[in-house]
Amino acid sequence: MGLLASPLAILVPVAYITAPITSKPNQLAWDYAVWSAEKAGPTFIKLIQWATTRNDLFPSQFIEHFAVLQDSTRGHSWKETEKLLKSSLGDDWEEWFEFESVKSGSRPNDVISPIGSGCIAQVYKAKLKKSTGMLPAGSHVAIKVTHPNILHKVCVDFYILNKITSWMEAIPYINLDYLSIKDSVQQFRDIMLPQLDLRVEARNLKRFRRDFSGDERISFPQPISELTSEKVLVESFVHGEPILKFCIEGRKSNKDREDLAKVGLSTVMKMIFLHDFVHGDLHPGNIIVDRNTSAKGHPYRLNLIDCGLIVEMGEQDHVNLVKVLGAFIKKDGYLAAQLMIDSSKKCNSSELDIELFCKGIQRIIELDQERHFLESVGDYLADICYLACKHKVKLEASFINAALACEIMEGIASKLYPTLEVQHIALPMVVKAEFMHGLKSYKKDWF
Repeated sequence: MGLLASPLAILVPVAYITAPITSKPNQLAWDYAVWSAEKAGPTFIKLIQWATTRNDLFPSQFIEHFAVLQDSTRGHSWKETEKLLKSSLGDDWEEWFEFESVKSGSRPNDVISPIGSGCIAQVYKAKLKKSTGMLPAGSHVAIKVTHPNILHKVCVDFYILNKITSWMEAIPYINLDYLSIKDSVQQFRDIMLPQLDLRVEARNLKRFRRDFSGDERISFPQPISELTSEKVLVESFVHGEPILKFCIEGRKSNKDREDLAKVGLSTVMKMIFLHDFVHGDLHPGNIIVDRNTSAKGHPYRLNLIDCGLIVEMGEQDHVNLVKVLGAFIKKDGYLAAQLMIDSSKKCNSSELDIELFCKGIQRIIELDQERHFLESVGDYLADICYLACKHKVKLEASFINAALACEIMEGIASKLYPTLEVQHIALPMVVKAEFMHGLKSYKKDWF
């Protein structure tokens, strides 16, 4: 890690001195930074992918250059893929699939290439030669294959991250331990390690398809269990376009863009407040839009893919989350702060610190009456983190992760339809969640 980072000690100052963004030293510094992040390992790539969704924390230059890692990272060879397919599906695996990326006149084993590569696995497009219990012969499928030795690489990455976060939290006087950085890394580890077993992603897809079975505006790939193993996942192929193409002004009608924004936001709100089963990797590259032939009045459908990374809190943490986010949505900052303190697993604050923290959260709400919590999560979260450090209140990782999921989807929705009122979508979900947990319901005037 030190060797990878050391050239930046020279490249960054040189790039800063040359000033223009388009200068060769500046471009070289960014290119090397992207290359070194990719070389650092799959876990660091996943963190970079998350960072590129945080417009509120990172500058536009950072997001612009590192966004390439959202959809395309360095993959492994077809030879390695063949070995995995053979070990997972048997010697007759070729009888199942017809890969489409074969060039005529060449040996297939040399020319089959993936349509995408991520930090954990890479994906190929193929046609089924034989029918399965789920799909008929001739259907297009996506075949996801894990990278070789991925478990070892991820474990080493988390060992390094644990050391780094332990050192950060040990720095005196700045109270970084109250931001739950190490806890967040451990939670990230707990939800990422299962992702290395592709059978877990198949189960996640089945759960999502069950949770949203009554909504024809949202869809998830159909996993094929009989062709899925620990290192290979076969699922129905999603035809469509990335959602960012619909964010371009004039690309589609305002009504279609508003409809997509509402569907995306309501889907995430249901995951957080009603299902306690949240897609943990919701960057724009994992949201595909296709034509909707089943729901009248809704010409487009959202497809969420790459469902290996999931956030699931458990009943008590989910109850706490519903209470806290509900208080923020109701603009009761004092109550939200008290609930965060009550659910905190570590609070060394004095009575004065607790009072100042509660008043500080309430002050944030009062100074920003024009906006709602879910419409500006990033700004609120930065202020909340500052107050938590200052007054020694430990934030729970589940609250931070849920707030970030809201912010990512809200950012996409605001690009689709900037005037969308998030509050009108969020409030009914919170009401249902409160009834579900037997909590006190909302008053009518909160709508």
